[in-house]
Amino acid sequence: MMTIYPRRFFEISIRFAQKVSQLSGITLDAAMLTHTNCYIRFGLGHDLNPANPLWKAYAQGLVSAEDPIEWTYRFYLLRAQNSSPVEADSPFGCFSYTMLTGGRVRLHFHNALPLGQSPLVASRLSARRKELKTMFTYIRQEEDLPTTVIGASWLYNLEAYRSLFPPAFIATAQEMSGQFAYLPLWGQFLDKRMQVKEDLAGPFLECIKQKRSLETLESCFPFKVLYLETSIQEFYPFYKIKD
Repeated sequence: MMTIYPRRFFEISIRFAQKVSQLSGITLDAAMLTHTNCYIRFGLGHDLNPANPLWKAYAQGLVSAEDPIEWTYRFYLLRAQNSSPVEADSPFGCFSYTMLTGGRVRLHFHNALPLGQSPLVASRLSARRKELKTMFTYIRQEEDLPTTVIGASWLYNLEAYRSLFPPAFIATAQEMSGQFAYLPLWGQFLDKRMQVKEDLAGPFLECIKQKRSLETLESCFPFKVLYLETSIQEFYPFYKIKD
């Protein structure tokens, strides 16, 4: 079943884009393209192409909309209804991966538990480790010469999430700026019920109101996206995966 994001999620994105537009001088639709997750949430892919016909239709409506938040959310719901994409279940529970060039393994995480259940509470961390062990066992057996593992998410700021991975991997964490179009940044505002965390959203919106330069806007996000990369050989002994 497709996840439906709440209206408030789009509201905070639009408020951020409006501030970007104000400080940079670019149009609101341009700011929505480059500084929010909306293009991807509309199911248009990851290319952020302003010439995409569906994006152009959204942008044209945005220009004339009396309420840009309402217009954006209506457009999103219509896309969700018409596209009806099915989110693929991962055989590895809350984890999945994609293979990139050069044998690089990119990790992905999503809450595969029933809505309202947290996958990272202490009592469920052992289940997450088992999922990772199963996944890396599969990668070792089925993928052709995997070399390195990559992660990029705000989740690496959380001790519970960090504890699931080898220390050598966690030690490579570096802040990754400019990830405005992607859920690894915006996902921090959503809770286990897929509702906006007001304790984060409220201060975030107040913070961006106070900023007077484009360069300082990113500091309003509670958590930064962290990028990690290390040899896959660190993972096999960590999960006790034998040859």
